[in-house]
Order: sequence, then structure tokens, then C-alpha cells
Amino acid sequence: MSRSRWQFALLPALVGVIGCQHSQLVRLPRQTYVDKCKGAWAGQMVGVCWGEPYQFQSNGRPITGPIHPWQPQLVAGALHQDDCYVDMAFLRAIETYGLDLTPAQAGRAFAEPDYALYHANKYGRENVRKGILPPLSGRPEHNRHADDIDFQIEADVLGIICPHLPRESNRLCDVFGHIMNYGDGVYGGMFIAGMYTAAFAEHADVQTLIQTGLACIPRESEYHKCISDVVRWYRENPGDWLATWHRVEAKWQDDVDCTPGDPYNIDAKLNGAYVAMGLLYGQGDLLRTLEVSIRCGQDADSTAANAGGIVGCLRGYAALGSHVTGGIAAIAGKTFSHTGYTFDAIIPVCQRTAEAIIRRAGGQVTDDAYLIPRQTPQPPKHLEQWTDQKAILLSPATDQRVALWNRRWRVAPVAADAGKGVLPQGYGSTDVLELYPITPERPAAITAELPVPAVEQPRLFLELASDEQRGPFLLKVFVHDRLVREAVVDTKCRWTTKTVIVDPSAQTVAVRVEAHAASGHPTAAYIRRAEIE
Repeated sequence: MSRSRWQFALLPALVGVIGCQHSQLVRLPRQTYVDKCKGAWAGQMVGVCWGEPYQFQSNGRPITGPIHPWQPQLVAGALHQDDCYVDMAFLRAIETYGLDLTPAQAGRAFAEPDYALYHANKYGRENVRKGILPPLSGRPEHNRHADDIDFQIEADVLGIICPHLPRESNRLCDVFGHIMNYGDGVYGGMFIAGMYTAAFAEHADVQTLIQTGLACIPRESEYHKCISDVVRWYRENPGDWLATWHRVEAKWQDDVDCTPGDPYNIDAKLNGAYVAMGLLYGQGDLLRTLEVSIRCGQDADSTAANAGGIVGCLRGYAALGSHVTGGIAAIAGKTFSHTGYTFDAIIPVCQRTAEAIIRRAGGQVTDDAYLIPRQTPQPPKHLEQWTDQKAILLSPATDQRVALWNRRWRVAPVAADAGKGVLPQGYGSTDVLELYPITPERPAAITAELPVPAVEQPRLFLELASDEQRGPFLLKVFVHDRLVREAVVDTKCRWTTKTVIVDPSAQTVAVRVEAHAASGHPTAAYIRRAEIE
């Protein structure tokens, strides 16, 4: 079938699902909502746990060999997954501040917990803590991970609490998504949440869900174009997910991401394509959906969590079967990390919140059902698109960004032709400084004036690690511009400590730490501590 004929054939289904704003009320039985809500959370939990062993284990290549079969008891691992507990942080913020919470309130609620965060989430939180509030906290000039997958993997709950209400989910996505993301990074969350809102329809199918999600984001955005390509390529190769994977890789794996020079790619639209592929090739079967998303590689646990939650919502908990959900009963009363929620407790919280949103949208809540005004999905009025990624991603970092790690340190030039070569990336702002990419032509350096404590033998302590995949780096330490320590660091993600004796008679010393490529290809250096004691 041609693209135009397929779109024409799909139109009646879309009209039946999304209708016209307030033209009529959709009846959603309470029990159906609860069943689909349970299915949504269960699908996320199963997806993230099945995909977790494969997360970033296959980057830039599909998984074509055997993968271990799903075992229901594995779902216990979901209690400690950020794909679940960050969703719940959004829900807690809504409980605390109400449905009309401001971006600042949402940002501060997100910034309060101290659980582990990475990439856009981590920089968004640190920005808020330093007074850079949403939407600025997610913008590229303040967050080099603005197009990363972070908001996309935690937006599920915003669709779960907005049945048949994609404009309400978009409104909440706008508030929460800009804490850590911008443009395509936000659109990824809107796309995911929009699909959940449509999954509450009685006769919805995965193609309807995808079209509803696409209708929530600007057609001109790169994200929309990427997912539209996936839909078209699926229609051309409905029985061959690998054919579509190769076309996605050829067109959309452009290495313009937060880890340039590395096949690892946490870009929202690329991983969003893997969610869409799982849905299309899985055709409503949860385990097949998850398997396809996992086999696509990259952030395999997060893409599987998104795809699994959407299918779980579409089908409902009761239809998933004990071979999928059999392990949930054993953990249903246990608390998810960093939250006050259990699986049993999260369902009534979502239900109460959904009822409030339904009323806010002009619907009705009765004893046995919800009467919900049909909402036509509507994209944001103004297009956000990060168009100068290379200029920002490949530019040296500022002193402000190094200060997110340790305020004593700043960027240092290392050679007349190298300039300032520090790029703090993904794994840390308060805990770990990542210097990447370090190339033979461009080393990285930081410098500081450090106080010397009044101890008998003061030493500079450097806690360092090299990247397992990128290989070793050459460490050079200078004190007052004199080279005092040189060593190859090849720890493969394990921490090691290098020390330098410091003159005890000095009050302060000028220290410069350089990281050079130890071979002919780009590498990375990680610094956890750099203090004189």
C-alpha cells in the first residue's frame, strides 16, 4: 500500500480515537483505567529489567544472537531503576504542588533528591541547584545533553495520568521536560506520553498510538521526521526489523550527540526510533515488542521500558499473563528506591491524579466510570530545535562547567595550538569530572591554586579512572609549571589514586593536571578527587 493510501486508511481510526476537542465525551470505566494503569507500570518494569543487561552493550550494531528469555522473577530489579523512580518524582511533585505547578516548582522538586542521575538529568538538577531554573536549565547553552534521552525515559507517568487527554499530557511535559531537556529532548517525552493517552482507547492499535504521539510534536522537528521515517520503512519492510534498523542507522546515527567520536549514542530521537520499531514489529505482543527494542541496541533497557509500558497500557494488566507479570506479586508491597511508592500504592495515586486532570479538562467522574472530553493532539506553538550541536558539543568547556565538579578548578590551556581542551560530559557534575574527547591533537587540562594544609607531609591526591572501551590516557601533573608526575592510567573504569608530594612550607601551590591520549585514537579521563591533604 502506498504511503498516501495507508495514511488515508488510518484517518478514520485516528478520528475515532482523538476526535475533536470537547465534541463528545469518551466513557472509560474505572476498572479499565486501573487495569491499564497497572499494565503500564508492569510493562515498564518488565521492559527495563529484561533490557538492563544489554544497556549500551551493543552500540551502532544490532543484537542478532540469542538473548536470555524473560523470567518473571527478574522484575524485582525494577525497584532500583531510574526509569521507574524518576517517573515517580514527577508524580510526587504534582501531588505536592498541584496540577498547575510552575516550572520553578517542578524544577526544585526534581532537584531535591540526591539519587544517582546522569546526562541531561544530572546537569538539569545541578543547574536548578545553582539557580538556573527551567526552562533555562535544559537549554543547550546550559546543558550539553539537551537532546539526550532523559526526559523521554521518564515521561511515561505523564501519559498514564492523562487518559484520552494529549493536550494535558503535553502541558505537563512542557513543565517537566524543560528541567533537563530542550527541543527534541522534550519532544521525545511528548511523543511517549501522547502514545499512552491514546492507549486508553478501547480499540486502539500501535499504529494509531504512534500517529497520536507524532501529532503531539512539531512536524518540522527532527524527532518527528525520524519517527515518520521509521513508520514508512516499516510499511516497506513489515516482516524485517533489521532492514528498518539499518536504514535508521544510516540516516539518523549521525554522531552529533553528547559523546562525539563514540558509537554510544543516547540521543532521544535515535532511541525513540527503537521504541517505535518495537511497537510496530511487536504488534501488541509485549515480549516480542520488548525483544525488538532490546535488539536495536544503545539504551536498551530504557527503550524497552518505554515500549513495554505503552503496550502494557494498551492491553491492560490482566491480559499480559502470569508468564510476564508473575514476579510482581512478590514485590508489590516493596518501596521503589528513593520514593514512598510501592507498586500497589502507585496505582491509586495515579487514579486520583487522573481524576483531577479529567475534571480540570471538563470531564466528569462518576461512581463507575470517567467521562472524558476527546482532545485533539496539538503540538507546541513554537518549534524548538537545537541546530548548532557541533559548535557546542565540540567546543571547550567553560570554567563554570568545571566548577560544577569542583569550584577550586578551572580550564587550563595546554599548548599554543590546543587551546582549552576540557569537555566535562555525562558522568558527573558534583561527583566525577569526565574529560572527553581527548585526542592526540587535543589534550585536556585543568588548573587550580590549592591551599596547603599545615601537616607534616602534604600530598596532592588524584583519584582517576580510564574508560573501559576508549582505553588509557597519559596523566601529567605540573606544580608551578614543573612536571612532577607522569603516568599512564589504564584502569578500565576502576578508580586509582596518584599522589604528589607538596612543599609543606608553601601556603598555596599552582597545580595543573593534564590528560593526553596514550594512543592514536580519542579517549576519556575521569577525575573523582583532586585535593591536597
